[in-house]
Formats: sequence, C-alpha cells, structure tokens
Amino acid sequence: MKNRKVLIIEDEITFCTILKNYLETLGLEIYTADNGQLAIEMLTEERINPDIILCDLNMPVMDGETFMRELVARNIDIPVIVITATTDFTQLDRMFRLGAKDALLKPIKNLDEVKVTLLSALYPEQNSFTALNGEDANQISVLMQEHTQDMLAILKQLQPPVHQIINSYRINYRQLNEANRFGLLLDLAAISDSQIGFYCIDTERSSQEGIMAAFLIRVVFNDLLKSAVSYPDKKLPNIDRIINQINYLLEDSGFNGQFPLLLGYFNTQNKSIIMASAGLEAEITTENTHVKLPRNLPLGTLKFYQSNHLEVKGNAWQCLIRNNSQKIKLMFNPET
Repeated sequence: MKNRKVLIIEDEITFCTILKNYLETLGLEIYTADNGQLAIEMLTEERINPDIILCDLNMPVMDGETFMRELVARNIDIPVIVITATTDFTQLDRMFRLGAKDALLKPIKNLDEVKVTLLSALYPEQNSFTALNGEDANQISVLMQEHTQDMLAILKQLQPPVHQIINSYRINYRQLNEANRFGLLLDLAAISDSQIGFYCIDTERSSQEGIMAAFLIRVVFNDLLKSAVSYPDKKLPNIDRIINQINYLLEDSGFNGQFPLLLGYFNTQNKSIIMASAGLEAEITTENTHVKLPRNLPLGTLKFYQSNHLEVKGNAWQCLIRNNSQKIKLMFNPET
C-alpha cells in the first residue's frame, strides 16, 4: 500500500489523529477533513486524488450519507469505507446502496482491521470472487452483529417502503403472508435512472441459514445487476448468469440448504420485464398479457442453476410471487 493516498473524513479529533498516524506508518499519504463539505471541496477545488476514502457517518455541516450522495451526483468514483459507531442498520444499508464498499464499527480494538479492509478495497482482484467485488461479501459481517440486534428484526427494519416512487414509477407491494410468519422477503432498488432491480427470497426453507443468505444476497444484489448491464440502453442483463453467481456465492460462503429465489428486472424506458425463478412461482400481468413462471429448483439444490426465466413487455404491470403458503403482490405503475 506504500504511496497510496487516503482521505479520512472524521470529526473526532483524537480518533482521526490515531488513525492518521497508524496509516502513515504503512507508507500511506493521508488527507483529513472533519466533515463531508470540506471533503467535497478538497476533491473538487483542491483536486486531491485519493485512492480510497474512510468516512464517518455522523458529522457536522455535512454527514457521511449526504457526502456519499454528493459523490454519486458528481460522478466521483472513489471507493468509500464507512467507519462509524452507529447501530442504525438502515443508515448503513443506505450507504451500501449508494456505493460504499465496506464498513467497520467503532470502537476498533485492533487497527490491523483497518489495514485488512483497505487491502480488500484497494486490491479486489486478489479476492477469489472474480465475478463479484470481494469486499461486498465482507459487508455481511457488519449487518450480522448478533449481539446488537436479532437478525430477523434487522431484516424487517430494512424492508423497502410499501409505497415509493423510483424512476417515475409508483411501486407498491403487499405482503400476503400468514400471521406471525415472515416468509418471503422482498428487496428492490434503482440500478440506474431507467432500470429497477428486485428479488424475493424464501427465508424459511432453511431456517436460520435462510436469514443469513438473505443478508448476503442483499449486499451483492445491486453490484451484480449493475455489472450485468454495462450499456443500459443497448442490452438487457443475463439474469440466468446473475442467479448462477448468487448460487456460487452461497456455496462458496459455506451455506447449506435450499434458498428459493426470484430475481426481477424492469427497464422503464423500453418497458422490458425479465424474471428468473429458482424455487418461487410468479404470475405477471401486463396490459396485454398474463404469463406464469414455474418455480423450478431452489438455489442450493444443484451446483449450476437451470435456466428458468421469461421476458415480456409492460407499461403498467403487476407480479404475484408465492411459495406454498406465502405471497407478495408487487405493482408497477407510471406516475402519469
């Protein structure tokens, strides 16, 4: 890491000084800022060019989340690692969705943890996952702090709003699960200004491992879809390949069991809808058609996923996703 440059954004003077001195012993060149606004000015006006950024969440003037949004808006592509004392998992989740590569929770008892995390972010090609950013898989450890909160409670906290607008589309969903059961977990997010990705996983098929698998998939979900669409206006993602990547990741991470999953993609410009099932049934209704997607074998059953997908067009459409007893109804409607 010698001669690499790091920008530390941290308002706690003592911790910032300790971290700066430690990183300098590793041969790194260090810049510091005590809030996000100052960091933006250093990046845009002073033209500093760090290889990586270490960023606190709760700071005066401009906090870490606002800083991340500014990076995205300005198209500044520098890896960000969050270092924070927060236990607000929704805030960490938003940072990951904005592009943060990893997170370390304070207090950091051994600064070598920072070194390992920096190496992972600076040299992702040395990770064994060639199809995924290696550091993404490490984010699961941040979300799965069992001593802090029950994992199922955290998952419920991270559920998307039942009503929201993404890319000029009103997206609603309804959980039709049995009382006192969590069952199917839904997650969705914008991939770009014209693309939306979503997935649904049955967390109950493999008990505790299903919840852990849901965390892991949530972490890698955005990057998998983004990497599958290099030129958003020219091609659609190879959704079968994405499911195979998830299947491989679960196996390589030591998960045992069956993980029923449905993965979906919608392009709001050309109205393309793609869905692939590995263990969940789906019915898609558009203004022109009604089609069914059978459930196929769940992830974890076979080493390689057997293709089971459909492609249709739809402007206003809905999807009913189900397993044996749980259902989710997902609806997409243009704002106007």
